[in-house]
Formats: sequence, structure tokens, C-alpha cells
Amino acid sequence: MKKIGCVLAFCNNYGTMLQSYATLKIIQSMGYDCDFIRYKKRLTLTQKISMGIQFLRLKDFDGKMRRIKSRIYPHFNPAYRKIKCIKDQAFVNFAKEKLTPYFSEYVGFENLQKGALKYNAVLVGSDQIWSPMSLYNKFYNLLFVDDCIPKIAYASSFGVSKIPTFQHKATGDYLNRFSMIGVRESSGKKIVDSLSKKTATVVADPTMLLTKEEWEEEIKNTEVPFETPYILCYFLGKNKEHREAVLQLKRKTGYKIIAICHNDGYVKIDKNFGDLQPADIGPLEFLKCIYNASYVCTDSFHCTAFSILFQKQFMSFYRFKSSLKSSRNSRIDSILGKFNLSDRIYQGDITKIEQPIDYTLITPLLKEYRQMSLNFLEQELNCAK
Repeated sequence: MKKIGCVLAFCNNYGTMLQSYATLKIIQSMGYDCDFIRYKKRLTLTQKISMGIQFLRLKDFDGKMRRIKSRIYPHFNPAYRKIKCIKDQAFVNFAKEKLTPYFSEYVGFENLQKGALKYNAVLVGSDQIWSPMSLYNKFYNLLFVDDCIPKIAYASSFGVSKIPTFQHKATGDYLNRFSMIGVRESSGKKIVDSLSKKTATVVADPTMLLTKEEWEEEIKNTEVPFETPYILCYFLGKNKEHREAVLQLKRKTGYKIIAICHNDGYVKIDKNFGDLQPADIGPLEFLKCIYNASYVCTDSFHCTAFSILFQKQFMSFYRFKSSLKSSRNSRIDSILGKFNLSDRIYQGDITKIEQPIDYTLITPLLKEYRQMSLNFLEQELNCAK
């Protein structure tokens, strides 16, 4: 059996873990063995200084500050630290059962290079793995993989709509090493097509490769401790107006708010937001929360994707200001545009969430998109030597 090495992002994030699990399931269903390649860096002082310089050139200070705060804040907020510990354990439990049995860890870049030689092909993708800062780690762009090993990308995302000018050549160089490239957003296709000799194909996020029925099977024995009806609120951003809109929906419908909070660091305005803030919510519980909800309000790409899969009445919100260089709004635009659901972007009127979505029109589009994407992935995996 041919073995595929998968380079995917891993962190305590619902979308990240669920897309990794979906990728594993699909590759195995196509008859391949699969490893998740894990890389533990051993950077020299010179390399660390070089990374720091590149960070300064990118000027992503907002993103860097968010990451720093998320690491240090639990030390100064005992209540949040307790919540975070419960959340982290829920992710650990899911990963231990579903993902870590397939981990292969390599310590240091040299060992990573040697380890890659055992695979028939190496696949990267399924999340914002090609962000401008990732260029320099030589991991997600597969610069550690020998030229003799086929390199493929499935549902890779740059996370931004434009690459900085000073990175154009280096980005094009690593893209040209790929046999085939599937991207998650139309903006990613524009980047690949303009900076490299390759032509990218826009494909479905791995979570959408599994059908509604297949995900229902995954969560059939999963329970969540609250009764319907309710509004599920899953916000990663800090926009006060978005919370006020959900409160307006609560007043209109009388439904309680289930708020899954503090998932991308502590958010002060969520301290008393919602009727319930469950902490012990792993990836499968997260899916069950969406599945049972009467309405879903979110600024998350993957929560939007699962709202479509589970045929929910939902509203998507922009997490970032469109003017920011680090804005990630393009992925929301892309998935909603694909299914003619651009009107589900919040534009100041939350009551539009009550306008029924005709899923009889969405279902055939999703089925066609899924089949095209499965065909593309199968074609990519056929590149395995």
C-alpha cells in the first residue's frame, strides 16, 4: 500500500482538527496509508534572528500581539486559565483517539528531510498554511521534500488575498515544485496562477468531502447538555456590534444563546455574553452544537462550512476589517459565493437570518463541488510514485 505523508496544521482549533480528520478519512477511503508529518524545529540563533527580521518586514504586528497575548494571558487570569484547561483537554481527548495514532515526528530539519524519503508522495493543505510568514519555515511549502518525491497541495490557503511583493519570487519558486495544486479560495488560485507556472484548482475544504450523513454518523453518540431551541454563537473576533446583533435576535425569537467563547484567546467582551458558555466542548461536541441549533451566528470559516453541510439557518460575520493586510475575510466570501449564499454575510440586519435558505438549490451544488474535489484529490494521489 502506498504511503502518503500529510503536512497539516495542528492546534486546539475546531476547524483545524476536523479538517485534519476529514483528510485522513478520505485518503484512507481511497486506499492509501497515511501519516501526519510532525516537525519539531531546532533553530540556531542565526535562524531565529533571520525569522525575526522577516517578521518585521511583514509588519503583522496585530497578529503577533494576538499570539503573544494568547500565551501569556492565562497566567494573569485564573478564571480563563481554568476554562482554557478544560477546552484544551477536550481537544487532547479528540486528538488522542482520532489523530495522534497516525503522527510521525521528526526532530530537526535534517531528520525531517530524511523522513520524507519514505513516502510515495507528500501532501500539504487544508488551512492557512501558506501565509506570508510561513514562507521561511521550509515546512508547509515542502522545501524539505526531495525533488524525487511528488508534492501535492489540497485545499491549501494563503489566508490573505495578496502576497507581499518582496516574496513573489520565492513563493513562485516553491509553488513550481508541486505536481498539482488545489487551493481553498479563489483568491489563492489568483496567487498561484500569477506567481508560478502552475494552474491551481479551487477545491472544497476537506470537511466538505464527507457528506452530511457521514458527519451525522460521527456525532450520533455525542451528547451536548442543553435543550433546543437555541442560537449557537461562535465568534473568534472581538466585534461588539456582532454580539449586540445576536442579542437582538434573542429578544425577537426568545431563544437562549449558547456561546462558545474564548477559542482564539481571551475575549473580554464575552465575559458575560450568552446564556450558557460551555467549556467542555471538543470537535465532535462542536459539530453537535451546530447540528442541533435553530440559528448559527459565526465569524468562523469552518463553522460556516458545517452550517451549510447541516442545512442550518445561519449568518456569517466578517472577523477582520477588510482594510487590514492580515484580513482573512476572503475565505468566507469564497465559500458563500460558491453556493450563492453571499446574502448570508451580516450587513447590519440580523433579522435576515430568519429568511429561509432553500437547500434544495444548495444540495446539488454541494454534491457537484464535492465530487469534482474528490476526483481532483484522487488524481493528485495518483501522482504517488
